[in-house]
Formats: sequence, C-alpha cells, structure tokens
Amino acid sequence: MLRGRFADRRNSAVSLNSLAGPAIVKILVGSDGQEFLVPRKLLASCNYFRRRIDNARVEFEKGQAHIIVVVEDQEPSMFELFVYWLNERKNFDKFIDAAEADHSCQELHNNLVQLHLFAAQIDIPALQDCAMDAIQDVYLRKNWDISTKLIDFVYTSCDPQESCRLRKWIVAMTAWTLGGVVTTEMSNSIQRLFERCPDFWAEYNNHTRKMAQTGLEGQFKNPQLRLPSNNLRGEERQFGFRQCSFHTHRSTVGQGRCPHAASLSPLIPSPYTDGYVESDSDRGDSRFGSRMVSPSSDTIPESDLETS
Repeated sequence: MLRGRFADRRNSAVSLNSLAGPAIVKILVGSDGQEFLVPRKLLASCNYFRRRIDNARVEFEKGQAHIIVVVEDQEPSMFELFVYWLNERKNFDKFIDAAEADHSCQELHNNLVQLHLFAAQIDIPALQDCAMDAIQDVYLRKNWDISTKLIDFVYTSCDPQESCRLRKWIVAMTAWTLGGVVTTEMSNSIQRLFERCPDFWAEYNNHTRKMAQTGLEGQFKNPQLRLPSNNLRGEERQFGFRQCSFHTHRSTVGQGRCPHAASLSPLIPSPYTDGYVESDSDRGDSRFGSRMVSPSSDTIPESDLETS
C-alpha cells in the first residue's frame, strides 16, 4: 500500500513538473523567425506543441522567461490566424471583412487553406472546421468559381488524409462551376486537371453519381452556402449544404447540432464559443450571394450522403 501511494505521488509530481516553468511561449515562425507570444496553457493540450515545449530552450528578456519554439515551415500570415483562434475561439469573419476592405481576399484564402492543413497536421479538428467554414465564406462573399490553382495544389502537393475535407468541398465546387456558365478556358483547365490527377477525376465521378441518387436538383445546390443547421427541410437542401457537411465530424453528427456551436442563430452560420459576438457581416446580404441557383453537387462520404 505504501509503495502504491509513493508511486501515485511520483506520477503526480511528474505531471506537475511537465507544466512547470515559464508561462509564455515565444514561437518563432517562418524563415525570418517572426515572433508570436502565446500563453503556454493554450498549447498544453496539443501534442505537436507539447513535444516542442518539452525540448525547448528558455531565454530571458527584461527579466521575463520565455520558452522558445521554432516553427520554420509555416508562414507568419497563416500563423497569425492560428494564434487569433487559439486566444479567441471565434470564427474569422473580422479577417474576411478586413480582406474585402483592402482587396486582399486571395491572400486570406491562401492563408485559410494553409491553416486548415496545419490544423489537420497538429490534430485540432475544431480549427480545421473553423478554417473550412471561412474558406466557404470567402468564396461566397467574392462569388468565386473554384480555383484551378487550389485544385492543383491540393491534389498534387497535399496529404490525402490531411486534405480530406478540403477535397470534398473542392469536388462539390468543381461540379457547381462546370454546371454553370463557364468559360472554355476554365473548362479546359479543369479537364487537364482531371487527366493529371486520377484521384480528382475518381472523386468527381463518385460525387456526381451520389448526387444523382439523392434526387436533389443540382443546379440549385450551392456548396458555398452553409446553412445554419444539420436538420434541413427538403426545400432548404435544394439551395445549400448542412452546417457540418464539410466538417471533420460530419459522419457522426448526423442531423444533430454542430458540436462547435455554443449558441445557434438562424442568421449565424458558424458560431464557435459562448463568447461569440456576431459581426456586422453575419447579417449582410453577401452571406447568400448572387449565385444561389447555380449548379452544384454534394461531395460527402457514403455514410455522409444527404438523402433525408
């Protein structure tokens, strides 16, 4: 019995020691080592950062100790979004608003794609889903067709597992783009990508086959449009996608409530925390765009297929 108690105390001490030390982590990001100061407690549950913190050096600056972690293979502009989400647990509407104002939506789009992939790599599903929502919102705000550069990047440079949800949305967007008024150049570019990327072609065919089986009218279903529920009436499903159609938990949530949503408003597509504050853009007409009746399809796994 004494040995058992002693062992328990030792295990407790090890656990406490693993959290001992400086409270702030200085993360140096990118080739230039841009600095981000992050409370250590916010990183404690992430194995990716915990391993680096355990092996990191400590530096003192003006009498304050910082743990130094280097993340050279990520871009600071993406990491800024990560740190914001880590601190606030809110969606990225304010960044989309700012990008619209200063005409930098393409740069934000690229950062959100990288953030989604980074979240997959470090195993933070909630961040993956938040980034995916924001990608949808950027496309809806800007009324964009699918980017052939994005298709090429995801299908030739990204791990299939890490990019799984992004691939599903890309295929849906491709079907929507091809079904609408599309230029010959765009159509030819996508056809070349079908030929270059067998997985893309196979997933596209699987996707269009499943859509035909649902009985939905594809020309009305917009994969940019994320409706604020998973339990939709038949007429609602003609125009957009369930709230969690492209989330990591799609196959388990069914028609239930999105596990990220602490409160649900019919005008808010993706609230993430109890402290969520609705931005002005949540009520803007641009949420629903001008292409609600453009053709689309539904790219979800067999178990996720919308049939109800």
